[in-house]
Amino acid sequence: MLRARSKVLILSLLLQLLQFSSCQRRIQPRIVGGTATTQSALGGYVVNLRNNGVFFCGGSLVTSIYVVTAAHCVYGVQASRLTVQGGVSKLSQTGVIRKVVKYFVPSSYSSERLNMDIAVIRLQSAMTGSNIHTISLCNVQWSPGDWMRVSGWGITRYGNSSPSNQLRTVQLKLIKKKTCQSLYKYKDVLYASTFCATAQGKDSCSGDSGGGVIYNNQLCGVVSWGEGCANPKYPGVYTSIHRTRSFILSSMNK
Repeated sequence: MLRARSKVLILSLLLQLLQFSSCQRRIQPRIVGGTATTQSALGGYVVNLRNNGVFFCGGSLVTSIYVVTAAHCVYGVQASRLTVQGGVSKLSQTGVIRKVVKYFVPSSYSSERLNMDIAVIRLQSAMTGSNIHTISLCNVQWSPGDWMRVSGWGITRYGNSSPSNQLRTVQLKLIKKKTCQSLYKYKDVLYASTFCATAQGKDSCSGDSGGGVIYNNQLCGVVSWGEGCANPKYPGVYTSIHRTRSFILSSMNK
């Protein structure tokens, strides 16, 4: 089953499952096989998205009022229902909460194909406070074999329905896209906007959708989708910041 690593926990366990099915990580995303961490250890850029107060996705604070996440996290959801929480290492903490004014999704985004799975969220006011910092958009190049870091509050075991209260992190290795495509024979992953990463027994999963993929301390990707979680046959698929940078910048200039 495909999991679009994001809409996992909304309003109630039942609603969580319904949303999780609709965006299907698409296959689903969360941190599997990772370790517990904190905002201070990561740099304070990690935020979480909430629908009517309930956690369902991750995101990255790139300026004090703009957050980058996955399109499948917010597509079709009223902006007035959404808030963003920052400065917390545990979902149970209060942190700093900001309302969402609007969000931007590429016109070429497809909820079925998950091409251009990127979104930019504008907050009602600047997000500042303890353990809150921004992260730069990617301007470095990488190669297959390089390691990247993904963090989030997603589920820690495929099939589990509850998020991790504690922020967790994992390192994944970039692989060649053609290698990734050879494994996903039934679904095209060779979009210009995507790349694949994996590690034995490790992965992002449901609830991690929209979270940042970090390389050289820069935001270089966004958690998008994958088949199951930590499935050795199917690497995680991520949206490239390199390929979506112009959309991000133009959205922040609107």
